[in-house]
Amino acid sequence: MRDPVLLDLGDFPAAPYQYAFISTGCAILMILGFRLSDRMGQFFSVRDAFAVCGASACAVASSCAILFAFTRLEGVPRSTPLIYGLVLSACMIAIRMAARAHHKDLWPKGGLDSGGREADPRRVIVVGVDRFASAAIKLTDFLRPRKTQIVAALDGRSSLVGRKIAGVSIVGGPRDIGPIIDEYAVHGVYVDQIWLAEDRTFLPAEILEEIEAQCEARGVAIVGISDALNFIASPPAAPAETGAAGKFETPDYFKPKRLIDACAASLLLVVTLPLAICVAYVVFLDVGAPILFWQQRIGKNGQKFLLYKFRTYRAPFDAHGRPAPEDQRLSRVGRIIRATRLDELPQLYNVIVGHMSLIGPRPLLPQDQPDDPGPRLSVRPGVTGWAQINGGTTVSPEEKNALDVWYIKHASLRLDLEIVIGTLMVALAGERLNERAVDHAIAWYRQEFASVDAPSRNRPWRESAGDNVNRRRKLDAVRIDYPYRAVEPS
Repeated sequence: MRDPVLLDLGDFPAAPYQYAFISTGCAILMILGFRLSDRMGQFFSVRDAFAVCGASACAVASSCAILFAFTRLEGVPRSTPLIYGLVLSACMIAIRMAARAHHKDLWPKGGLDSGGREADPRRVIVVGVDRFASAAIKLTDFLRPRKTQIVAALDGRSSLVGRKIAGVSIVGGPRDIGPIIDEYAVHGVYVDQIWLAEDRTFLPAEILEEIEAQCEARGVAIVGISDALNFIASPPAAPAETGAAGKFETPDYFKPKRLIDACAASLLLVVTLPLAICVAYVVFLDVGAPILFWQQRIGKNGQKFLLYKFRTYRAPFDAHGRPAPEDQRLSRVGRIIRATRLDELPQLYNVIVGHMSLIGPRPLLPQDQPDDPGPRLSVRPGVTGWAQINGGTTVSPEEKNALDVWYIKHASLRLDLEIVIGTLMVALAGERLNERAVDHAIAWYRQEFASVDAPSRNRPWRESAGDNVNRRRKLDAVRIDYPYRAVEPS
């Protein structure tokens, strides 16, 4: 734009036009990669501005790297990439700010309720100035009809008195809360609540007691901001909810097993990294971003963790918001990835950080836990396990639980090696029902827990013996007997 030679068709300079073409392509890729189009302009924020600047910087760097590799940037002034990055960032930010301003003008201005009457909001004074308090004030401003109004803020730092936080004036210190409440009441503004900021370092115990005394004398309630907005963490699960994991004795083999898992998973992660990259690329082409899928599962001692997999299902809705047919969500590529267990590769991360083990009972969703989850929650869940190589999805939940508990009680290095070999066979040939292993695990489970008085352990199986026989006759085509150690109950 600044070089008039670019308009001279007689002496056509190719380098600037090459840079324009490459930089435009890189900018489009970075906008898609940073998913800037997912952000709505009317809710543009500082965080979005950082994302725009990051995308612009990556676009400039990638375009310069490509051209430098082929042309050494000959014919392109060195200031051009800097100017390009600044113009790109400024234009995208300006467009978003204009969209935000346009939508802000369309927001309702009044504090009227649904019936058109003037609302009577609760008045609040915020004690303590921090970022969370600022966000809380902004939330109350955007609520329509307005049900809460922040009338003032107090802070113990005298340098902040007279300034504003999110448009609300800081009118004094915490010790002045009584006179400030009275002053507002004189003008007809009655304070209903005091919100305490989450940062309590500015409130020593004696000042907090003084605030409570002054508010109690005036009948004004005191709550924390997180309590007022109902940002309260759920209480931890009681030990009774996770079963009697501590009462189930596990073999000594599980003590060194954690070290074996960490070393083996680290080695497998390095070896399978090229394969994981290829799978991730195929998943991106098949189902799009994001390529990872996660679910919250229950692990050892009832601790919750996020289990990761490669995505194999397409989104339940298309680009227009219409529900996608269920039979079309899993593609042929997704079926292959699931059948070969390649979607489980990200779980090596779960093993390295200690959430899972390479071999153990598969982690279940909370609603899929057995009536007595204590035995299976006494160890770390596994990427593969005894139940997976002896039936997988062809066995009932009760049979799967019996297989998993049998493994926990008889775990050893030899049995783990058998499971590794069996897992490779399942990945190559598909799931097969090992009827002998299932029957043996069920008989052992019933004998092991027959003397326990807990009703949940004496519950009937989901299927009767006749139903099991009929179901297994239908599965004769996929029946195979894997070798396994028939260890009798001790």
